[in-house]
Amino acid sequence: MEKKKVLLFAYDGTGLGHLMRLIKIASGFSNRCNVLVVSGHKALPELIHPGIDYYLLPNFYEERDKGKTNAEVNGKRIICLRNLMLSYKPDAFVTDYLPLGKRLELFSIITGFSCKKYFILRSEIGGDALTHNDVFSERNILYLERFYNKIFVASDSLITSPSSFLWLPKSIRTKMVYSGFVTYQVSENEIEQTKQEWYRKPYKKWVVCSDGGGKKGASLIRECIKLSQDKRFEDFQFDIVLGYYSPLLKDMPECLNANARIIKWTNLLYKLHASADFVICSGAYNSLLESMQGRNKTVFSMSVLNNDEDDEQTKNIEKLGCYYDIRKIDNLSELKLVFEQGVTNGVSREANMALNMNGIINICNEIESDLEINA
Repeated sequence: MEKKKVLLFAYDGTGLGHLMRLIKIASGFSNRCNVLVVSGHKALPELIHPGIDYYLLPNFYEERDKGKTNAEVNGKRIICLRNLMLSYKPDAFVTDYLPLGKRLELFSIITGFSCKKYFILRSEIGGDALTHNDVFSERNILYLERFYNKIFVASDSLITSPSSFLWLPKSIRTKMVYSGFVTYQVSENEIEQTKQEWYRKPYKKWVVCSDGGGKKGASLIRECIKLSQDKRFEDFQFDIVLGYYSPLLKDMPECLNANARIIKWTNLLYKLHASADFVICSGAYNSLLESMQGRNKTVFSMSVLNNDEDDEQTKNIEKLGCYYDIRKIDNLSELKLVFEQGVTNGVSREANMALNMNGIINICNEIESDLEINA
């Protein structure tokens, strides 16, 4: 039996969130599918799983730095994408962020190819304004209605209420499927194994600090380094992970104490997030969900963005904090105090696993069923 083909497209934005989410989904398809992940993110080759193919588009920001105009870069990418669709001939196309792409680069794919099409809508994407005005603009509603088969809400209804979509036409709401959150499931055995490999005795506790993709989190990382130097926490192990795009990679911080390590990016970050006693991270979708594993942990999180997505990270922290011990940091000057309180007082609430964290397998099962793979 010939394998079905699934192509996933991730826009190369500021961070790695969209790419990471789609790679996680790509990892969940059965061996009855061939899977191809397409993006302009330079990190793609290092993030992709063995057995999953990838295609690296011209990077939008890199091409512009060479003097190309937005129109020239976009035109080049549109040609690459169309040729790829013609040669690969996918049975299913999956994307997120915007239904037609940031600069309409997906228009000819969505309107001109007969494969099944799926849109991934993440929880609280960009705050209410971006969700309502961009994802569900009048134009996009027409194309979602006419050309997309399903819209996966990559969240739980306890976090993203169905009532928030009541304003949409029924034709759009009937396409919506709550898949659950898209995140890797890390078992207790994997957590124990990760601790054995990474956690050094005789330190009493293990703290993992990360800044996601890295472009916006340098200030948070610098404060984590200062925290590791505080004598009150000298018996804690700090693993400080720099994001793939962190500006600190070019100017590595020095003067670390023996209890701290700087790690230059690792695709095992999700296991570190899951396994540590304490996590300090941004309020981004992937970082928080990866950290919500294990039952005796406190997560300290803050928004590191200063744009439309700032509301999203704050909402993520506040809403997910109802189900897991997540302490919101309003500004960096509070980090030491909030961290000390968390360490002193212990876990404030037992992890509530009521949320659906099975987005990967649920999305893959839905798509494979639509492709009649299990028929």
